[in-house]
Amino acid sequence: MDYNERRMMEFVSCNLCNSNSTKPLMNINGFHIVKCRNCGLAYVNPRLKPVSLHKIYNKNYYKNPAFNGAKSSLWGYIEYLQEKDFIVATFKKRLDQIENYLKGGKLLDVGCAYGFFLELAKKNGWQVQGMEISEAAYRYAKNKLKLPVLNNALEEAKFKNESFDVVTLFDVIEHLPNPNATIKEIRRILKPNGLLVITTPDIGSLSAKILGRNWEEVKRVREHIYFFSKSTLKSMLELNNFKVLRTESAGRYFSVDSAIKRGKIYNKKIFGFIEKLSDILNLSNKRIYVNPFYKMTMYARKI
Repeated sequence: MDYNERRMMEFVSCNLCNSNSTKPLMNINGFHIVKCRNCGLAYVNPRLKPVSLHKIYNKNYYKNPAFNGAKSSLWGYIEYLQEKDFIVATFKKRLDQIENYLKGGKLLDVGCAYGFFLELAKKNGWQVQGMEISEAAYRYAKNKLKLPVLNNALEEAKFKNESFDVVTLFDVIEHLPNPNATIKEIRRILKPNGLLVITTPDIGSLSAKILGRNWEEVKRVREHIYFFSKSTLKSMLELNNFKVLRTESAGRYFSVDSAIKRGKIYNKKIFGFIEKLSDILNLSNKRIYVNPFYKMTMYARKI
């Protein structure tokens, strides 16, 4: 953490129970992850102010050289556009699960990035709307894919009450300065019995506990400012009058090359050997499903 970042820090209370009583969990590059003694929510405190947090979501966010071995902070993605086919395959699995509850209607994707999930849902007959604060990603979704996307935070959109059948938050809630307020807003704009689907890292998972401070998700401490467990996310949803229907482990598709690059975050020697083997066997662009069991998807119904 540099001097300018320290100047842009703020202390916050627990977003779930508003307590200020915490215990330290770990220190990552000068950022402190703490755990609320009252409810168990883990979060960064102090943290960068929202104006500084949002600066990270530029065009480089979707092409971070850190994944290619550069000495850069870990955040964002490897090659988001180049990985489109693999990302869409992941979204297809997620949409299939959503359609077990509802076959169509109005769907809002908060933090829609380049719009790949919206594009897929639209092809499946959904009426879609996206929100994305990254201007580069927003412009791609709006201008290239011709999707209805807004370039601001959800609370600024001022949607009408009961506008949507489904709202999705894929790898988003951990970034939000006030997730409790966002869930409250989602409840307002969801139709009666509307569905909320959240995918986020699970700090309570066995994998996260074993990996500790080496866990990729905590290394992203500049962008990830909340770390939910199944119990704390469920509590936040129930606080806002949602009923949790199901929670499942969330994996995703990668190219073999991309999966290896992520693996190098944990062990360069082992995954360097796997990379050489992959090159010999010409596997780099093959598709692979990876589930390290440290992310969760939670499905909840508005009640």
